[in-house]
Amino acid sequence: MEQLLYLYNPHWENNLQVDEYVERPEVFNSILKQLTNKQVVFITGLRRIGKTTLLKMLINYLVNEVCSAEKVLYLSLDNYLLKDVTLSEIIETYRQIHKLKHDDFVYILLDEVTYFKDYEIQMKNLYDLGFCKIFASSSNASLIKSKKPALTGRSKIVEVPPLDFNEYLKFKNVEFRKSDNHLRDRYFEDFLKIGGIPEYVLTNDVEYIQNLVDDIIYKDIVAQYNLKNPHLLQDFFLLLM
Repeated sequence: MEQLLYLYNPHWENNLQVDEYVERPEVFNSILKQLTNKQVVFITGLRRIGKTTLLKMLINYLVNEVCSAEKVLYLSLDNYLLKDVTLSEIIETYRQIHKLKHDDFVYILLDEVTYFKDYEIQMKNLYDLGFCKIFASSSNASLIKSKKPALTGRSKIVEVPPLDFNEYLKFKNVEFRKSDNHLRDRYFEDFLKIGGIPEYVLTNDVEYIQNLVDDIIYKDIVAQYNLKNPHLLQDFFLLLM
């Protein structure tokens, strides 16, 4: 467990690397606004919309502006090595590693939290004990919204939308001089065709977007709602497109 935690938290060893990214200040600021309240903050949005990048940006911000590196724990809960442990066991191991007392305030960042069984009850227990601020992400917003009782009044949802047109231009590294405003309509037509999935905007990789669509249809919709005819759903999606 200790080795796994160090793998997920290179900032503990003064390595604040974040994969190359284009900033989305409006979205990131909406997350920063939640730093001072006690509520659990759920960050939701489509797959590959940038939630993990935002969590890693938050790590950098916390370590540089708010607290020491060892008081920030990040973990992706879809790791199969974590399937037989509880959140409290993970936090206990984490506090032991850094010799943190139970009343030392820490920041806990959990990626893909809905992979954890009974995550809402486990997070409620952490919330009720206090001495931590929890940020958690999930691609499955409807699953989070349906798990109400345990975290009623204790949570806040921040939804990460696809890129808007101005963000799209930023990702494409396009700036207009006043004399070039006639090009704006052409870029907007491209934006309508390409959409606002960040990595696809950067790469135009058709295979990437096809795999993403399949993941959303089969993992986020078919699996959750136990649909009997996934091919009909896929046909409906193509008709809408």
